[in-house]
Amino acid sequence: MTQFSTNLSRRQALFTLGSAAAFTLGAPAILRAQSAPLVVVSGGGSYEEAFKKAVVEPFQRERGIKVTYTSPADEAKLRIQVDSGNLQWDLVELPNPALRPDASKYLEEIDYQAFDKETVDNLLPEAKKKYGVGSYVFSTVMSFSTYEYPSDKPRPTSWAEFWDVDKFPGPRSLRACAAGDPTTIEFALLAAGVPKDKLYPIDLDKAFASLDHIKAEVTKFWTVGAEPGQMLSDRQVSMSSAFNGRLQTLKDQGAGADYHWDEAELSPVYWVVPKGTKKRAEAMQFAAYASSAEAQARLNNLIFYGPFNRAAFKFIDPKIAANLPTGPGNIEKQFFRNIEFWEAVSPSGKTNTEVLVERWLKWVAA
Repeated sequence: MTQFSTNLSRRQALFTLGSAAAFTLGAPAILRAQSAPLVVVSGGGSYEEAFKKAVVEPFQRERGIKVTYTSPADEAKLRIQVDSGNLQWDLVELPNPALRPDASKYLEEIDYQAFDKETVDNLLPEAKKKYGVGSYVFSTVMSFSTYEYPSDKPRPTSWAEFWDVDKFPGPRSLRACAAGDPTTIEFALLAAGVPKDKLYPIDLDKAFASLDHIKAEVTKFWTVGAEPGQMLSDRQVSMSSAFNGRLQTLKDQGAGADYHWDEAELSPVYWVVPKGTKKRAEAMQFAAYASSAEAQARLNNLIFYGPFNRAAFKFIDPKIAANLPTGPGNIEKQFFRNIEFWEAVSPSGKTNTEVLVERWLKWVAA
């Protein structure tokens, strides 16, 4: 019992008792408003299972804030909710919105004062954005069929060698850019000799000229993350770009696929807070908690994404760390996608991504 309660005067106590009936009539609505959960939105499946276990459940226990987790995250729905003023979400995990030119219209600024200093100091620079804070990182890697390229046989270690069909023969696969993913364009530039730190601004003419050299060897431009592993295991292709988590899972299962980190692309995903949420403070608390070294370590001990918090590796099994995109010895071999470039508006009035998609569709059809 609080000191305030124990010191109630007799008059105050009588007033409280006398007012109880009137208060009770309004209490349900008030209590419902006070106990409305924080609505957190992200992916489903194995990620949802891991995230609830590693972050949501301990956050609820430690902070006493109820969380409702839902999926999938959808940028279009977020925009509709903000535009209509009918917000249903409080915190959303997405790759692009924090870096779009209109981010201030749809998103709250991240309150880094809600984060402890150790967390902020240990976050990778790519994590700390004005309208988003990094959640996790995944990689698009170069992968191989172990039937065609067993471990004792030379494999390409650069995209220039991936493009070299004489030295490394066999059908290939690369990701389609039709949905706006630019990874293949960046790999094409690396194949043409552009250094990792000189990729941006993207030279589309040079990239498509490079793609002309490999187009005939590409069996399929994949669109679904499961496709590369399936094609490699079925021996439809000898090598492909692929998501690291998919390939590591197949490798652990003994499937005929392997990969490496050389010249892989790191893709960040961010927590964003919809503009106008009434749970802004709680959303910032959750984002700060999810960014902590301990929370990220719990998550990344369960799933093959890379933490943004460098201190997380103090709590991650070294054998698991070796298979994570941001793991020591892995991150240095790769490059981060420059989302700001792809979301920027070009002289044509379209974003660079929109320009890419239009050109890609014409190139594929030619």
